Amino acid sequence: MRQPTVENKYDLTMAKIRKLKITDRSQIGKPLFWRNDVIGAWCIVGAAGSDMDVHFGTDNELWIGIYDDNAKAYAGKFRVHLTSYGGMCGYKFNQFFREKDIENDNDLLIQEKFLSKINELIDLGILSQE
Repeated sequence: MRQPTVENKYDLTMAKIRKLKITDRSQIGKPLFWRNDVIGAWCIVGAAGSDMDVHFGTDNELWIGIYDDNAKAYAGKFRVHLTSYGGMCGYKFNQFFREKDIENDNDLLIQEKFLSKINELIDLGILSQE
């Protein structure tokens, strides 16, 4: 496994990320987020893998959602979801960059992309550990 290129500057784990609080809704919107009116949330997505990975279903994906205060489900909540194998399997880990949780370069890449987005949301004050 290569060395990660993203710093875990807030010493985050997935357990800590799931407890993050939304602290500034005024910054939630385009261009950082895209709108999903069906679920009533602003979303961020990302992927790791080549065109061939997508073709053969070996890519990984991330999804970050911040739900409206009046959303039908998960009102006011912050949620995250990571998948592997083209969305067919959830990708679960707790600590970032542990070799036992990384089977291939796409696993490492999706962890880096996800942590980078979470760092950015904390840096901007949108999320906090309170």
